[in-house]
Amino acid sequence: MTAWDDRTMQDEIGLDAWLETDAGQRWPIDSNCPIGRSPSNRVIIPDRKVSRRHAVVHRQDVHEFFLVDLGSQNGSYVNGLRVALPVLLKDGDRITLGQYDLKFHQSAENAINNTTAAHSQTLVDVKSKKCFMLLADIVNSTRLCEEHEPAQWASLVGSWTGDCSDLIKRHGGAINKFLGDGFLAIWPMDPSRKQHITSGLHALIDVQEESPLPFRLVLHAGEVMTGGGRTLGEDSLSGMELVLLFRMERLASKLGNTFLCSSEVHKTIGEDFTFISLGEHQVEDYIDHEPKFFYGIRRG
Repeated sequence: MTAWDDRTMQDEIGLDAWLETDAGQRWPIDSNCPIGRSPSNRVIIPDRKVSRRHAVVHRQDVHEFFLVDLGSQNGSYVNGLRVALPVLLKDGDRITLGQYDLKFHQSAENAINNTTAAHSQTLVDVKSKKCFMLLADIVNSTRLCEEHEPAQWASLVGSWTGDCSDLIKRHGGAINKFLGDGFLAIWPMDPSRKQHITSGLHALIDVQEESPLPFRLVLHAGEVMTGGGRTLGEDSLSGMELVLLFRMERLASKLGNTFLCSSEVHKTIGEDFTFISLGEHQVEDYIDHEPKFFYGIRRG
């Protein structure tokens, strides 16, 4: 895609964020904006120090944009600091890739922070949707970070994030949110698209078996409230089923399991996997105190 050179185009196509060089060359950011040396990227950087698939600016929660390094050899930098985990961008942040600098810009009316968002007068079209929710997080990330050189750690995490993100997209899902040392991904609960979540989960389990980074997979299915985004991947999600997913991650850690799914997942796609019962467990700090059945997975 060629650069966007006309400032008035921002208003015409309704985009509220863009990348800009010091020379004034601009690229609008819609949902995702991949950056790298390959012609397939939206922002193409002709620098041998820039990887073919170097980084991506990922939009989430409507007005939040994260820079995600995709395991590039020479790294991605925001305001001079190397990126390991995804970084929330602010208007005016300088992104450095190889010898090239890009400035991130966001229109003032849409650069909403957490304090002003709560007082917004904009009515968001909130809807209820059923979906599969998958939480992935690196196990013992703090200890692992301390055991690696910063550049090596950034490369490992970037490669893992990029590979998982590509895999989820190929299998019909979407990254909804990056969470420090992990991410939240979602798939619509559509019977006609059941093969998307099953094939995606099989692929993620394969990655889990081979990855140099140990990571946990937690999967739940249920109804969430969504709204504000152009796609399900950009929507703000809320609801008690989402809260349960995050409480399940705590339970998985407590049990020492790197895979945990709910009975709802077992009922829906259990025939496609060899799930094993982990029995009933009470979920800590959850509104429903009744014990629930959970499942692990038989490997090999």
